[in-house]
Amino acid sequence: MPAYPDMQGKVVLITGGSSGIGLATAGAFARQGAKVVIASRREATAKTALKQLAALGDAHWFPVDTTDGKAVGRLMDAIMKMHGCLDYAFNNGGSSGRSAPVAKMSEDAWRKTIDGFLTSVFLCMNAEIAAMMDPSKSVIVNNASVDGLRGYPFPGGAAYSAAKHGVIGLTRSAALEHAAQGPRICAVAPGWINTPPVANWMKRDEDVAKAITKQTPRGSIGTADEVAAAVLWLCSEASSFAVGTVLAIDGGYLA
Repeated sequence: MPAYPDMQGKVVLITGGSSGIGLATAGAFARQGAKVVIASRREATAKTALKQLAALGDAHWFPVDTTDGKAVGRLMDAIMKMHGCLDYAFNNGGSSGRSAPVAKMSEDAWRKTIDGFLTSVFLCMNAEIAAMMDPSKSVIVNNASVDGLRGYPFPGGAAYSAAKHGVIGLTRSAALEHAAQGPRICAVAPGWINTPPVANWMKRDEDVAKAITKQTPRGSIGTADEVAAAVLWLCSEASSFAVGTVLAIDGGYLA
């Protein structure tokens, strides 16, 4: 991981920071000397994550349901009370309803997925932008997906893909709104990454595992640390001209 001296002492919020990509990114920021706040729903998982992060640097956890605007507001109040500012945000948290093909999906499942992966990003950005005391030096990175740039490759993922397309549209539009004075707003679009949900799915279904590997020209799926490295670069001064950038981290998936 490159060293980014500009991150020393800066405050970063990572939603969904207790596991997977979020936890890897929290660890990467902590190693740079940033003050890390992870936010998630499950306290037990968060406690385990904090034990890991404690060895790396300054880290705290606050509970949040990112689909609830009032809960997001309470989270932001807690960050401001603790640190007085917010410099970086990685909107990574997400949740979904039961997956199903479009013709069989319930309205409730659709709304839960759209709220869990898209409305949540809007609510977080809405609060984060207002909290950033020095917008010209602040950065927001949203976690989109390669499925926000193409259709979902298995039946049942239409709502997820639609939500991630929305995240990319939201990212680019908000980036233009704030291009001149900041914050810079970008997104990462990971391909298949070795996170607990993907790993468990591949273990359960050998055909899915073969298909996922085949979809990744590199020959193996990515790691959470590889995505974290991209998030840090987008937040660093090294990427100061990246505005509205959607960075695919996919092992050649979209190539």
